[in-house]
Amino acid sequence: MQVLSVVRKWFLLAAAGLCLVGVQQAGAAVDKKLTLGCLAYSEPMVQWIKEGLEPLGYQVKIMMFDANQLPATALKDGNLDGIIANHRPWILTFNRENDCHLEMVKPYYFHSFFAIYSTRHKNLEDIPNKAQIAVPGDPTNMSRSLIILEEAGLITLGEKTDIFYTVLDIKDNPKDISIIETEITQTARSINDVDAIIATAYFVSEAGGIDPASFLFEDPQNKDYALGLIVRDEDLEAEWAKLAMDTLHSEPYRKKFQEHFKGKYTLYP
Repeated sequence: MQVLSVVRKWFLLAAAGLCLVGVQQAGAAVDKKLTLGCLAYSEPMVQWIKEGLEPLGYQVKIMMFDANQLPATALKDGNLDGIIANHRPWILTFNRENDCHLEMVKPYYFHSFFAIYSTRHKNLEDIPNKAQIAVPGDPTNMSRSLIILEEAGLITLGEKTDIFYTVLDIKDNPKDISIIETEITQTARSINDVDAIIATAYFVSEAGGIDPASFLFEDPQNKDYALGLIVRDEDLEAEWAKLAMDTLHSEPYRKKFQEHFKGKYTLYP
């Protein structure tokens, strides 16, 4: 009887150990469930992350949004694990305005080509008096657009009255140019309705089939507006985030990037 009792105890302990292992494995499986957000332009990139992570045991769900601020809001609220959507200066502004801590995983992935485009005029000098120029209306990109207009010689800015330049900071506007504020994903769609727009090469090409290289003036600071995988700061060193960037920076996926975007975006080295 005593032998049977010992055997029975050993069996129960072993069973309990197997149950604990099962619970730990289930927990690990749950930890490997990811939801990534994107906009239409960045959907291929999160698909590439999915392709790279799923053979490693991750389950990746992708959610696409149709407004520029929605992915970041969902990430802040804990409804997503990561996004590819906005450039880093935009995210830093979003953090200040929403008291949150989103950050871009290093090494940064790519940057956009931001420039002045027009279907009405072939040269910057051709932009007439009282021209209308459409620009993104969010604070970061509005400020960036005004700086571009100053660098292009079309306006002069005074001192900033806030963190970012606004139209109220225009000191000199010799051509009496009207600045038309638009939602960033819609700016390029205005190209045939105004004298010029300030937008990324990607949106210009997608909206109007325009050659990305046919700009009137390029933003000299393009490389400072990094784009890539954004997470909550506690996930910056997460294994999945590092593996995601390893996938994107691998040679096969760098090649896919170049073939898909055809110069509309630029990879970092």
